Parts: sequence; C-alpha cells; structure tokens
Amino acid sequence: MLNRRLIRVKVFQSLYAYLQDDEPSLTKSKSYLKNSIEGIDHNFQAVLVFPLEMIHYIRVNHNPAENKYLLNENDSNAYKNLSFQGLYEQLVQHPVIKPAMEKPFVRWQDNQDVLRAVYKEIRKESTLEEYLNASDLDEKTTQKFFLRFTAFIVERSKAFAQEMEEVNMLWEDEHIPIKNALHQFFKSILNNEQVPEVGVEDADWEFAETLMDQTIEENEEYINLIDKAAPKWDKERIARTDLVLMSMALAELLHFPYIPVKVTLNEYLELAKNYSTPQSSRFINGVLDRLVKQFRADNKLVKKGRGLVG
Repeated sequence: MLNRRLIRVKVFQSLYAYLQDDEPSLTKSKSYLKNSIEGIDHNFQAVLVFPLEMIHYIRVNHNPAENKYLLNENDSNAYKNLSFQGLYEQLVQHPVIKPAMEKPFVRWQDNQDVLRAVYKEIRKESTLEEYLNASDLDEKTTQKFFLRFTAFIVERSKAFAQEMEEVNMLWEDEHIPIKNALHQFFKSILNNEQVPEVGVEDADWEFAETLMDQTIEENEEYINLIDKAAPKWDKERIARTDLVLMSMALAELLHFPYIPVKVTLNEYLELAKNYSTPQSSRFINGVLDRLVKQFRADNKLVKKGRGLVG
C-alpha cells in the first residue's frame, strides 16, 4: 500500500492541472493520475533500498581491515558506525524490504560512481559528524543515526539528487513527500509497528479516484464555503494552490468517514508548507478550522471507526 500523503500529492497535482485547463478532460486527468501514482511508487521503492545499498557499498569498499594504510581513529569509527551492525541485517531481512531489494526498480550496485560520490558527501557532512566520530553508539543512537543518514541522502545529497533527476523528471517535486514517507516507514520498523506492503494496491487507486471525483464534483460548492469562511479575502486573491488544497481537504472531511478530522487537517497543512506560499499554512488552517466547527454544528461530519479518533 502506498503512503497516503504521496497519493494526496499526486491527486493535488492532477486536480490543479485539471481545474486550470480551458478544456479539461477527466479521462486524461485520471490516466495521468494513475500513471503518476505508479511512478511515485517506483521512486519510493528506488529510494527505499538506496540507504541499504549504500551501507553494503561501505562495508565492501571501505573496510579498514583491508586498507594497507594506517587509518586514524575517526576513520575507523566512521566505518564501524556506517556499517550499522545488526540494524542493517534486521532491515534487509524485513519481509517488506527484502522483496524490494531482490527485485529493485534501480540497481544501485551497478552505479558505483553514484555510491562513491554520496559516500564522500556523507563523510564531509557536518550534521552527521557527531555520529560518524562517536567511539560507541548504543542501539537507540544507532537507530537515530540511521534516520538522519537516510534523511541526508534524500534531502541534501547533490549526487543522489542528480541521479534521481535522471531516473525521474519529477524528483524535485517528489523528494520531500518521499523523504517524509521513507522516514515514517523506517521509524515504524524501528518501533516494531506494523508496516504496510510497498506497492500500489486497489485501495490506493480507489482512494485517489474518489478524492479526485468528489473534489471536482463539488468544487463550486467548496469554493463558496471557503469564500464565506474567509470574508476578508476576495477569492480571486486566494492562491490557486490554496483553493485546490482546501477543496481537497473539504472533500476528504465530508466523504471519507474512516479518516479522522485531525489527520486530514494535518495532511493538508503539510502539503501547503511544501507546495504553496509561506503564509498559506496559517491561512488554510484558519479557514478549515472554521468550516470544521460549522460542519460539526450542522451535523455534517459523519465519522466511523478509526475516523472517530481525534
């Protein structure tokens, strides 16, 4: 199952294009949406295995025991800590990760130049220095280091970004939600929480299609609700991205009974931070908060099961 935030990103991009098109085609928009969801899933799986392939590369190519030169203490500590002894073995044998490594979308070990370049960046990265040079890392600190290690690769490594841009022309747009999804994925494993299978399932497409359909079908009504909830703002002055995000949020609040209100609000505030103006998150939060209170007063928020939480 694909991370829902990644699906929301793709629905947002498809809706934005559809609503701005002079001659919109729902069929074409849904075809684009389906292809882009499959694409972001492939990218997530490619990124998922890279940190583990990076560790394998380090173990094979930078083992001090095989170096004829005398290394200093920091070099020895860096190798030991970047080997992630125990944790690496746990992750590569995980039932969700193992199939992705056995049949990867990108064979990273065939691209030694990228692995070498990323390794050099890691060794020079100041935010990782305390972990690299530590003489002894306990289990919890090793896990924390691994999460920092993966976040650096996805968010800050220039060599990795250049390679991913070759793999996927949309990488600049996708790398933040993929980084966040990857962080949550590994964090769930480290906390012994249930982790969904990777890959696109029927439920993912059903969620995406329903969200798109409901937003388009009731978009005019949603815009009117937003307009009334923001009386000091002319709707023509509201950023188009904000209108699309708020319309999606309203569709989700009203038509997805098993998604908690708090989850929906948090998700669209995060999307606003990544895809809209610096002030958008606060503005969207204010508008949606007023509308949620109105929906509750009018008994329009019908939630069931997990949707009742929060």
